[in-house]
Amino acid sequence: MRHNKVKKLVVLAVFLCICSSPAVTYAKDTRINGEISEQISINVHDNWLTQEVAKQLNKKVDDLTNQDFLSIKKLDLKSVKIETEIPDEMKLLKNLEYLNLNYCRLTGQVPEYLGDLPKLTYLDLGDNKLTKLPDNIEQKIINGKYTYSDVEGNRFSLDEGWHFLKGKWCYLDRKGQRIKGTQTIDGKEYQFTDDGNVREGWETDKDNNKYYFDKMNGLVKNDWKSIDGKWYYFDDKGIMQKGFQTIKNVKYYLDDNGIMVTGWQKVDSKWYYFGNIGAMQYGWVIYNNKKYYLDPKTGVMTIGQTTISGKKYTFSGDGSLMTNVWLDNYNYIQPNGQSVNTLYNYSHSNTNYQLFKYMTSPANQASVDSTAIDLHGGDLKNNCVYFSSEALRRIGVNIPRGTCNTVQFENILKGMGFVYSYDLQQLKPGDLVFTNGYSHVFIFMGWDENGYAYIVDNQGITYGGTLHKRLIFIDGANTDRATHFFYYPN
Repeated sequence: MRHNKVKKLVVLAVFLCICSSPAVTYAKDTRINGEISEQISINVHDNWLTQEVAKQLNKKVDDLTNQDFLSIKKLDLKSVKIETEIPDEMKLLKNLEYLNLNYCRLTGQVPEYLGDLPKLTYLDLGDNKLTKLPDNIEQKIINGKYTYSDVEGNRFSLDEGWHFLKGKWCYLDRKGQRIKGTQTIDGKEYQFTDDGNVREGWETDKDNNKYYFDKMNGLVKNDWKSIDGKWYYFDDKGIMQKGFQTIKNVKYYLDDNGIMVTGWQKVDSKWYYFGNIGAMQYGWVIYNNKKYYLDPKTGVMTIGQTTISGKKYTFSGDGSLMTNVWLDNYNYIQPNGQSVNTLYNYSHSNTNYQLFKYMTSPANQASVDSTAIDLHGGDLKNNCVYFSSEALRRIGVNIPRGTCNTVQFENILKGMGFVYSYDLQQLKPGDLVFTNGYSHVFIFMGWDENGYAYIVDNQGITYGGTLHKRLIFIDGANTDRATHFFYYPN
């Protein structure tokens, strides 16, 4: 008789265990648009949670499927009088993103599986009668994994340290209480509000001075701070700075919003240029293939005529250096930007001077190049002799139109009385220059610097313009060095 009673009790216990939790049978696990979707047959209890799910879906509790639970993304039962524990069916809400159970008089422990819900980012369990918070949820709060979390006002204490609660960072002492005022943590000073939140972000005082509090470093002082991708500077009192500022011997400009500027900036009707890291630039600057000069003391962009290192330059109204421009019949702005008077001894002879002057015109350069291509049957390459001989014909030097190679061209020049020289230091505008191995011929237009000269030839497509720079004394990556040149004697 005793044995039969034991058997009945065991059967009853097994039955009660089965009925005490949802019975689930997994058939398939799939994901649609990043959301978990499972075909599962389930048996659930009739409780406040299942009633809420059924209410949202306009169904009966007995008719709920696993897919019904997966369709729930938000539960907001704030201040609803629940007065019981969080049921096991909560683990079925795998796509839940928002859970607000604030002041619902919940009891018992917070289940660990609540911290395992993969999509939950908003969690409010504040002001209840919960007795324990699992470690996985507290770690998420400590690491700021929830966009919003509130677990305060319950019957458990949180660990000492930083926590992201109610959308703000706070620091809890050993008793789980928020600290306030000025506090030193791990050797760093922090400011906390009367609510126990760390002062973070922008603040403005009565004098309209702006300050910025960093969560990890407190009030930003004597330092730069990048905020939303923009740079600001704060002085020794933490006040955001504006206007011109000299910081560690480097000058910057901060606009009316305190943002560090880069690039061109107009201040009080004057233009300045600031580099990629905000530093004011001085001297020569190249921008969009144009050259500018910024005063070496003030950084102000130069306009008009000025002398730099003993050489005259002219800058247009937009500040760009003027190049290859005739101011009158004899005053010329060279391709390097230097202004010169070409009246006396600028070229070796009047013939060379006329050749040089004719080829300073972009229209003439293009016309000569076009004719050279036609003379070569439309071929765009190896037209240097056609180009130079056509340029000479334009000023009255009768080079035969059939001239097509450098050796032939050189012999014709000699026959016409042109003089040649190997002293490349004596090159002057309008001279005809031959390269090593007679690989090329071009017209010299003036010196630049570092062994480069401005020339005109048939290679405008390669160098971005018929007038371009070329190494003279040594071989370049794709060019041969010059060896000698021709000019017509006076």
